[in-house]
Amino acid sequence: MLATMAVAPTRAFFFDGPKIHGDSYSYKGNDDAPDHPESLFQPDDTFTDITLENWNLDGIAKLNLPHSVEKLTLFKCNLGAIPDEVWALENLQELHLAENRLEAIDGAFAASATITKFDLSANALTTFPNAVFVSSQLDSFHVSGNGFEIAAVSTGQYDFFAGLSDFQAGFADVSSCATGSLVYLQGKGVCRLDIAAAEDPAIVMRDHDPDKNEDPLTPMATVGVIIPTLPGSSNNTKKYIIAAIVVLVVVGVIVGVIALISLGIVGGIARAVYDYISSWRQKRHREGLHEETPLFFDQAARASYQKEMEAVDRLFPSNDPVLVTWRVDYDSVTLVKKIAQGAFGEVWVGQYHNTRVAVKRLLQDQVSLAASEDFLHEVKLMAWMEHPKIVQFVGVAWTKLVDMLAVIEYMDGGDLRTLLDKKSPKRLPWEGGGLKLQYARDVIDAIVYLHSLSPVIIHRDLKSRNILLDSKKGAKLGDFGVSATKRPNDMTAGVGTARWLAPEIARGEEMYTEAVDIYSFGIILSELDTHQLPFAGAKAR
Repeated sequence: MLATMAVAPTRAFFFDGPKIHGDSYSYKGNDDAPDHPESLFQPDDTFTDITLENWNLDGIAKLNLPHSVEKLTLFKCNLGAIPDEVWALENLQELHLAENRLEAIDGAFAASATITKFDLSANALTTFPNAVFVSSQLDSFHVSGNGFEIAAVSTGQYDFFAGLSDFQAGFADVSSCATGSLVYLQGKGVCRLDIAAAEDPAIVMRDHDPDKNEDPLTPMATVGVIIPTLPGSSNNTKKYIIAAIVVLVVVGVIVGVIALISLGIVGGIARAVYDYISSWRQKRHREGLHEETPLFFDQAARASYQKEMEAVDRLFPSNDPVLVTWRVDYDSVTLVKKIAQGAFGEVWVGQYHNTRVAVKRLLQDQVSLAASEDFLHEVKLMAWMEHPKIVQFVGVAWTKLVDMLAVIEYMDGGDLRTLLDKKSPKRLPWEGGGLKLQYARDVIDAIVYLHSLSPVIIHRDLKSRNILLDSKKGAKLGDFGVSATKRPNDMTAGVGTARWLAPEIARGEEMYTEAVDIYSFGIILSELDTHQLPFAGAKAR
């Protein structure tokens, strides 16, 4: 009997050569340099997963890595610097560089918009790599086993770390804080300094020494203070934070002489400096006195702004039974990363009691009576609904209406429109009972639920952007900002998004039925089928 043999890969190897399995390439060395490193890969290679282990790649200028690579592991390769070509890999999502001798990471990492997993474990870093803070995609970060321990972080940095699904680092594990508050990361105690996320924070670190457990803000424990530049910072903010640090340093010198009262002086003065900065910024926000806006110069505009804010406060029924029932502690909600923004609101990834959530709030520079009223309506509507195919409402937090936070379920797959943009119809077929069919069923279930309530809820803005996806929970319907009950006083014209808008709403009719949602669902079905925006080829007349 003749046996059918598969064609071998394009290159033949000896037993100690690279191992190739489909799109994966793995090559383990003996701590020596490869003979011809530039020839490890060919121009037509399409590997997506590459691992090089136990090679001496120090000083090697180029490996000619294929641009198809999505996961790159350079393990125990004696790297003193990350090869420049790594940052040019436009499809790279995972970068694993454990057990090398890296002392820093190139600033080019900050420009990478694709890396979601980054492993720098067991290298020679002596300071925290601040470039990671400007990454908008990073979800997993390992930096343990280096020459430092984190003792104190700013509020913004704590939020960043808490927002990662996987974070490993060395921590000083302090037991008390002279300044800030004691919090926990990975079960280890760190001090969280009372510095706003938008300001320039300082990471306080100390030498990697497990026998030390001093207060991280005393002169003995503070080894280095790093001031990274984060998005949204201003020159004025930098001056204040630098001034605060200078005060701490000067006080530390003085306290070294009069050690008996060191903790009280350092803690008291540091707290006073931070409290002054915080209260000054809050006061200017309340009064609308932002130097970058006309309100700082225009007294009439400032008076109008203050009057509007007073009206917003009067609108807020803080004893509303729905809001009181669903109220959560404001300080227990942490904003981590902004993921979406509209005309009047924005959505953040956040943390609530160690659970990843989505958080909606009004844009701080777009707060108005009308916007606040609409947001309050949406919050109460979400609190009323409960269905497995409606994005779950978790709670609402506030100190006053202008800073209200709506805490909702986090969906890890983004929205349907983004998925359809990324994949072709061939890669996401209808056949075989796949995702498309399931998503369509999920949306139908959500619509049937809304239309079965009494009074009926009409979504009025059904579109692919408002269908959120999750790897385990499927599709769910969200964004009820323009939804209404089927009552005469609630029915308004001119709502929704044009491409998905039912004809009766487009004509300006004020009396319509839940059939407008069915029309919009039909448009969504066309998107699922073609992956194109509705009426993408239509010409305006």
